[in-house]
Order: sequence, then C-alpha cells, then structure tokens
Amino acid sequence: MATVHLRAGHVQPVWAGHPWVFAQAVADVKGAPGAGDVVKVIDPEGKFLGSGFWSPKSAVPVRILCRTEGQALDDAWLGHQIERAALWRRDLLGLPGERTTGFRLVNAEGDDLAGLIVDVFDRVAVVQFLTYGMKLREGTILGHIARVTGVESVIEVSPGKGSKAEGLEEATRVVRGPEPESLRFREAGFEFEIPRSLQQKTGFYFDQRDNRTLVEEFAQGRRVLDAFSYLGSFSLAAARGGATEVLGLDRSVAAVTSAAAIAERNGLGGKVRFGRADLKKELPALAQQKERFGLVVIDPPKLAPTNRHLSAGRRAYRRLNANAMRLVEPGGILVTCSCSGALRPSAFMRVIGTAARDADRRVTLLRLGEQGADHPSPVAFSEGRYLKAAFLRVD
Repeated sequence: MATVHLRAGHVQPVWAGHPWVFAQAVADVKGAPGAGDVVKVIDPEGKFLGSGFWSPKSAVPVRILCRTEGQALDDAWLGHQIERAALWRRDLLGLPGERTTGFRLVNAEGDDLAGLIVDVFDRVAVVQFLTYGMKLREGTILGHIARVTGVESVIEVSPGKGSKAEGLEEATRVVRGPEPESLRFREAGFEFEIPRSLQQKTGFYFDQRDNRTLVEEFAQGRRVLDAFSYLGSFSLAAARGGATEVLGLDRSVAAVTSAAAIAERNGLGGKVRFGRADLKKELPALAQQKERFGLVVIDPPKLAPTNRHLSAGRRAYRRLNANAMRLVEPGGILVTCSCSGALRPSAFMRVIGTAARDADRRVTLLRLGEQGADHPSPVAFSEGRYLKAAFLRVD
C-alpha cells in the first residue's frame, strides 16, 4: 500500500477529524499508487491518520474513509459500511417507514463513505459516484445496495462538475434492474411521483424534510407563497397545515405541471395553485401589485456554489431576500433557504440582515434549520453542513 506523507502545518485538521486531504497538504507519496488505489495517510512523524482511495488529479487527492490502521478497504468492508448506514437510519429515524419511503441511505463523508451518495425511492435507488475509487468498485457497491435495501432498480446519476478531475463520465443511466419510468415514494404521508425527465441531482430534496414539517406547523390560517417550488413539497406541507391559500411558483413548466398533479393525487388540488414565473422578476412585480402573504418560502438553487462565487452569490441572496420580505405581511413568516456550502451560516445571517435594511423591515430569527438527520456530517467537516433554512418573523 502506498503512503501519503503530509506537510508540517497541515496535519491538525485531518487529525481532528476533517476527512479531506488537500493537494497542498501532501509533502510526498511513497510508492506508485494508481487512481482508485487504497493509500494510507501519515503525519511528518510517521503516525497513521487514516486511509482512503487515491485521486491523483483532484484538488482533494485523498478522502479519509477509515481511521483504523490495518483495516482493509475491501468488498466486505464496503458491505459493512452500507449495512451500518441502513441500520442506524432504521433504528434511529425509522427510515424507511409506512409514511416515508424516500430517504438518503448514504451521505458520503457522514457515513464514512466519502465519494458515494445513495438515495432510496421506495423500490428504486439512485447512486452518485464522486470519486474514481468508489466508481472502480461499482459492481460491489451496487450489489450491496440491492442486498441491503431490496430495491428493484438502481440509477446512476452524473457526478457533476468534479467528474473531469476524478476521471469520471458525466452520464445518467440505469445500472441495475429494469428501467423505471418515474421515481415513486412517500414522504410524511404524501405520495410523490417524479418523472425521470425532471430528476434533479439524485432526484429529490430529502434534506429539507424537517424544514417542511416546520412550515406545516406555521402555515395555519396563513396565505402562503412557495417560491422556487419545484415539485411543490413545501406547498403540500403548508396546505395540509391549514393554509388558507397556497401559491407555488417555479420557472420550469414541467415542474409546475408535475407539482399540480402531485397536489391532486394528495387531495390538495383545490388548495394549491402552481404557476410558471421568473422569480427575479415576479417577486418585485407581486410587491408592486400590493400582494401580501402570511408565510413566504424561498428555496432557490445554489447561488454561491464555490468560494469563487461568494461575492456575486451574496449580492443575489441579498436582492432575493429583500424582494421576499416586501411580500410578507407585518408579523408574518419568511422561510429563506440556502444550499450554498460556501456561504456559512453567520454570513447568511449577515446577508439577511442587510436585505432587511434594504426592504425597510425588521426580522427576528425564530429558528435556523439544517439538513435532516439522514444527511449526517462529521463534526470537524463544516463543508458537510451546507443547508441553511432561516425561519424569520418579519415586522
């Protein structure tokens, strides 16, 4: 097994539990590991820090998978890790259960399987390989997923922007079992069906489950706007929670069409209305028309995907939040979300504060939500806590 030696001054984060070994932290590599080979990581004094798969062209050439010296990262180990991920979700979270059959089974670093994401949609699993090392062991991993979950089909989705550095293909395809026409599952008693053509990332935003539950609790007696509604999951929660009226807006015609069908399937078609809109233009237009809502939810796509995009992202979040605040009636609630991992919670709060001044509003933080418990993250890995959902009273 090849050995990766770290530079002095770069050891502490890895020693403390951060799973990423950045390229600038590598002093030397003893041996000649090929892409995807198992390597061990040691500090300048030769002390073992962990082992993982080698990704020579990546900015993160090693993602720590195991901190037990001598542990083989073989097929049996992979099976044990996937079983472990399924077991604690079943015992602690009750996933899957009668009311919820869609959830995240493997959350990469949070399940000590960095480079692998698996979502389960009842009888279908969706897998994303983020490192060449995980992709190299595809057959073994797919077999263990099928064995542990009992799914009939497995779909692989593209790893996205990091694929080139990892030597991975950008492709989405069925890799095991029959090809499903859609992803069907239940969440909190709601019946969902996602056409394959609408599948975003791994398919659905399971990470917002807890925040949808809180929206349901806050919606009683309020007129609700769900901006960037996608398949209308926040809209459904608000309607079931007793909202007087729900308007869901998204720029995708296919998304709002599917959202309307899902609302009908769940007996809420008369309470929820969906429409297509460019939210950058529509929110100011609604304010100009003196529209007001007791609860506004804004859940935009990632506006600051990396540190390089932070400045522009902060400006975009500021404008968006100011426009949303102008639509909230006095004493109403704004639920504003950011899935940009580069934008830390404290920075997000500052953006909200400046947006409130722009809109001439006063806001009070009621709660700052994160991703659900089936999306765990190591304590030392702040990058894994990407989702922020601020519940604010607006005056």
